[in-house]
Amino acid sequence: MEESIKRKICACISEKNFSECMALASKHSFAEIRGDICLLTLKDIETLISQNLNLIFTYRFDEYGREIALNQMVAAINKGVAYVDVDVSADDEFIAKIREEIDKKPQAVRCKLILSYHNFTQTPSLEKMKEAVAECVRKGADIVKIAVTANNISEASRVLSLYHCTDLGVDREHLIAFSMGEIGRFTRIAIIGMGAPFTYCSVGSPTGTGQYTVTEMYKELLGVIGSGSFSQVEDASKSELFSRFCQKSLPTARKKKGKSISIPCSKSIAQRAIVAAAIASGQTILRNFEPCGDIKSAVTFARKCGCVIKISRDGKSSKGEKMLIIRSAGIAKWKYFQIADVGESGLLTRLLMPIMAYVSSIRNKTAVTSKITLVGEETLLKRDLSSAVAAVKKSGAVCSATKNPRMEGEFLPITIGGGITEKNFTISGNESSQTVSGFLMVLPLLKQDTTMVVENPVSTPFIDLTIDVLSSFGIKIGVTKKENKFIFNIAGNQSYHPVDFFMDSDWSSASNFVAAGAIATFAQKSFEQDETLTINNMEVESDQADEKILSVVESCGAEVDFEKPNSEEFAPVAENRFHSRRDFSDKLNNVSVKAASLKPFNVDVTNSPDLFPILATLAVYCNGVSRINGVSRLMKKESNRAEAIILEFSRMGYCIEIEDDVMIINGMGGKTLIEKEGGENLPAIYCSAHNDHRIAMAVVICGMFRSLFNHTPSKIMIDNLKCIDKSFPTFMERLQITE
Repeated sequence: MEESIKRKICACISEKNFSECMALASKHSFAEIRGDICLLTLKDIETLISQNLNLIFTYRFDEYGREIALNQMVAAINKGVAYVDVDVSADDEFIAKIREEIDKKPQAVRCKLILSYHNFTQTPSLEKMKEAVAECVRKGADIVKIAVTANNISEASRVLSLYHCTDLGVDREHLIAFSMGEIGRFTRIAIIGMGAPFTYCSVGSPTGTGQYTVTEMYKELLGVIGSGSFSQVEDASKSELFSRFCQKSLPTARKKKGKSISIPCSKSIAQRAIVAAAIASGQTILRNFEPCGDIKSAVTFARKCGCVIKISRDGKSSKGEKMLIIRSAGIAKWKYFQIADVGESGLLTRLLMPIMAYVSSIRNKTAVTSKITLVGEETLLKRDLSSAVAAVKKSGAVCSATKNPRMEGEFLPITIGGGITEKNFTISGNESSQTVSGFLMVLPLLKQDTTMVVENPVSTPFIDLTIDVLSSFGIKIGVTKKENKFIFNIAGNQSYHPVDFFMDSDWSSASNFVAAGAIATFAQKSFEQDETLTINNMEVESDQADEKILSVVESCGAEVDFEKPNSEEFAPVAENRFHSRRDFSDKLNNVSVKAASLKPFNVDVTNSPDLFPILATLAVYCNGVSRINGVSRLMKKESNRAEAIILEFSRMGYCIEIEDDVMIINGMGGKTLIEKEGGENLPAIYCSAHNDHRIAMAVVICGMFRSLFNHTPSKIMIDNLKCIDKSFPTFMERLQITE
């Protein structure tokens, strides 16, 4: 355990028995005694403080407890307690008396006065909270505590924004500002990264709503639970890919060799193509194949459907391009499975829900075998699928989901049957485009023509991507696009045809390296280098929504250049395992990034929400306030990404706030709130991936470059890097970390 962090964890004691209070005060080196709850005598207080001076003595009182509170606080001060805490709403005479008693003591042994402001119903405006801070300072506070109730994540982030303010009259090391309640619980952890002197947790009965236990807080701040579960984020100088951007001079041989990276296939395209290949009758070849967790789930499902699948390589060389070869007898011959396992893939789940409704209608009509149950695992079991369930029901199918008494919504397992019976139906597209894509895949198979209206569609580039993939398999989709409505007129009795299909590289995965390239090339200016980072063989002007990352880095001041790949790059034998042969396409380009500046940016990524985590990383390295619109799309991912981004970046000392649907990042050119010049490095920061691949990658990229922008950066530790396998198993390998 790092003692400097341990001293920032205050255990709140609220036992009504002196001996229990004594035992807990002995066990914890830093604790708060609630005099109004613990029912202690003056002698009890003196005994407790004699045993452990590093205590906070607090007494919340009404008009009848004023004298008791005053006597007990004075006794605590005289005995040498480290802190006393008084609510700022107490009368001025009371606060003045406490301040007077403190000031009687010599400076070396003088306790500190914490003045606290509470709001147990809501979070006031930032201006109101600043006024509360000013009142506490005016009344003599050494430390100001702001504890307010958060009713939503915007309110929780508003409390943290106090740490960004420069006009409070109190520095961050003397401000404790957090949210009460479950919604704002994470702020109790986040404030340590923002510079707060300490945070509160519970032993025994909580003294406030949303408190973590001591054990939980140790885990969050010290990573002490779980052997070997944390990995250190290595500095960019240890990355063969990025080290050249961190050096003042390069060996001659290295100067001649530029730095580039290749990206695996899009998992969004791959999952759609695998399901389409399983529907088609015949042999489909899917080129540029590289598996990840979600793609493996789709392959496993296709095998369950009776498909014969093998992975091969194009050409005689073992380094030739990987291909996935799928032989299917067609959807009419899918095996009579009752359970379909979608792994942890939300996309696969939503694609299959409408398709399973159709499959149930062409199978044996017995009560058991005609219904199909979708099951999943890990984070997917906590993902609310209410909108997808509602959409399937609108099509006329029977769909029943699992209720969770601890969470609102509908969850896996989901049972589907009855077939799609409606010829005309309307569904909402305001949460996800994935269920829409599932309908687009199955409606052409119906005997009748169908009109499907999608209201308020989001992630519309992914709808276009689905239409493009289906076109390759011979499926035609008619669509009329209006401002807030897509109208699909889909002819029935269509057939899927097997194809030889090239799966484009993934812009979602590439976005991490585009952002990293912008940060690295901006940092290199101080090393007098003039390098670029190149992402090889990417399809530009694609249907992938996350290609938007290019326009974002351009708005920051980066140059983005495109160059057609040399034909020699498509030779059967590659330079290394990540530069495999690619079928030539007119849209393929090598994309180079070089940033002369990093200006703040404003962008709406409602249609590409997967960019949020890596854009947060980019934004903290920009100079100024960046705004990212589309926060509403973050709640139902592998984690609550809005909360995860605020928490993890706050841990690292960065400024992030949410207002309505906008995430606001106060970038300081990569510097942190708790930067200190000179001296020893700050204690390690233990971050969580939240079992979310995109959060993990964003934290890794952010952590790699901290030493280039801060005097004494903390070592960043992160748990569960294995979760990255869901979308990008070779991510860490492609960073080329060397010891």
